[in-house]
Formats: sequence, structure tokens, C-alpha cells
Amino acid sequence: MHLAIGFILASLLKGKRKAGQTLPIIRGQFEASHSLPGRIRFRVPIITTKDNSQIEAIRNELFKIPDIKSVEICSNSASILVRYDSDRIEQFVICGILIKILGLEAAFQSQPESAVQKEIRMIGNAINQTVYNSTAGTMDLTSAFMILIISLGLYKIIFLKDRSLPGGINLLWWAYIMAKGRKQ
Repeated sequence: MHLAIGFILASLLKGKRKAGQTLPIIRGQFEASHSLPGRIRFRVPIITTKDNSQIEAIRNELFKIPDIKSVEICSNSASILVRYDSDRIEQFVICGILIKILGLEAAFQSQPESAVQKEIRMIGNAINQTVYNSTAGTMDLTSAFMILIISLGLYKIIFLKDRSLPGGINLLWWAYIMAKGRKQ
């Protein structure tokens, strides 16, 4: 089963490949550190936590592919060296199968979060906590923003007689969507 899913994953990876791109990586979890035709080395830190039976299982799964000539797994250096017949199998197939064997599909498909996104999220959480504490738990940043949008929408519609789009009606709609989407 690992082989079939690995081949499918490899074909998807190959389809996404464009000229000049390298093999797929999952930063800090799975990286092709070196490759030549017929030889590829992966850095896989999670194998440092595997025992000998699990490492042997990874090796046996890779050897199920007839075009793989040898597999060297070193848990101390967190590397996997695969020698293969480059005329019969591509590097992307080996990457896909190894990602599947190691159980890293979810990490590969997940959306990474950049350092800037993390900082913005942390700032937003800090502001949210400040608003919550300042109002003694009456409202948080989302509800304060929702009240602001409702107020602006009503002000534009009632006092300014501005019923054009995107004006007050949009603001009311955004407030409605925010209120509807809140988790209880």
C-alpha cells in the first residue's frame, strides 16, 4: 500500500515541478541534501528517534522497489542514502515513497507559516488579550471590531444617507459575516 500511495504522491510532485526547481522539502523534517543520478541523500531528523526495528522497516519498504540498489540509514546523522537505477526510476518517485513511508504526507500538504505571519498573529493575540482585559471580559478584539463596523455602517446609511456600494451596506455585511462565523 505504501508503494502505491508513494507512486501517486510522486506523480503529483513531478507534476508540480517546474524547470530549475529542486526536489520537494519539508523544512526541518525532510530534505534532499544531495543528489546525483543514481544516488540521493536525505536529511530526516525524525529517524533519530526511531529504534532499530523501525529503521529496518523503513529499509525493507524501500527495498520493495526493485530499482533501488541499496539503502543506508544512519540514525546518528539523521540521513538516508538511496542508490537506485536512474534509468528506470526518478528521484521524485523515491521522494514520494519515502515521504509516505515516514508518514510525512500531512506535513508536506500543510500550509507553512512564515515568521512574519507568526509575528502578526502574536501581535493580534496580544491586542485581543489587551482589549479583553481592558473591558473586563465584556468584549474581545473581534467583537470590538464588529461593533465598530456596525456603527460605521449605520452612520453612513442613516446620517450621511450614503446607500452606495461599497459603503455602509458592505460594512454591515462584514459585521454579519464576522458574527456568524464566530466560534461559541
